[in-house]
Amino acid sequence: MSKEIRYYRHSETKWNKEGRLQGWLDSELTEHGIKLAREVQWQPDIVFSSDLNRAITTAKWMFPNQQLITTALLREIHLGDWQGKMLDELQQDPNYQCYQNAPHLFQVQSQESFQMVTKRMRFFHDQLEQFPFERIAVVSHGVALACLQCKLNQDSINNLWDYMLPSATYVVYEMKTL
Repeated sequence: MSKEIRYYRHSETKWNKEGRLQGWLDSELTEHGIKLAREVQWQPDIVFSSDLNRAITTAKWMFPNQQLITTALLREIHLGDWQGKMLDELQQDPNYQCYQNAPHLFQVQSQESFQMVTKRMRFFHDQLEQFPFERIAVVSHGVALACLQCKLNQDSINNLWDYMLPSATYVVYEMKTL
């Protein structure tokens, strides 16, 4: 017997569209983002979501009749003083270039580390084993989900960006149960 866990990235937000970093800040879903979320045609037994509004709103549009449990464990990476800034503004910042181009060498200043995000996401993933549900939906964020995928696939954080999901898409993991 096994559990099917579908990890969804939240749907498109206004800031995603503008090219503005969110981190733990929030912006509303775009009309296109709402449309993408409404197109999901899967019925999980339970839905977990990050406690950030863009993930909660996405989960409610994707799974309108499902029980929703929110947790801070599923939050996006905290981007410190980069939060709310336009990507264009950060292109000259050497630390941001490292974050983008060599994640394994990224040195935290005011941000959360990839290792800390990975640790909390893996902790959450491991807790799912104790739930009696077989079909689990989880709505989280791009970098947080990429960190988890690196860990579950035993891949280097240097390959983090290869695991970035587009808005409102998912990756499936099977969890064997006894």
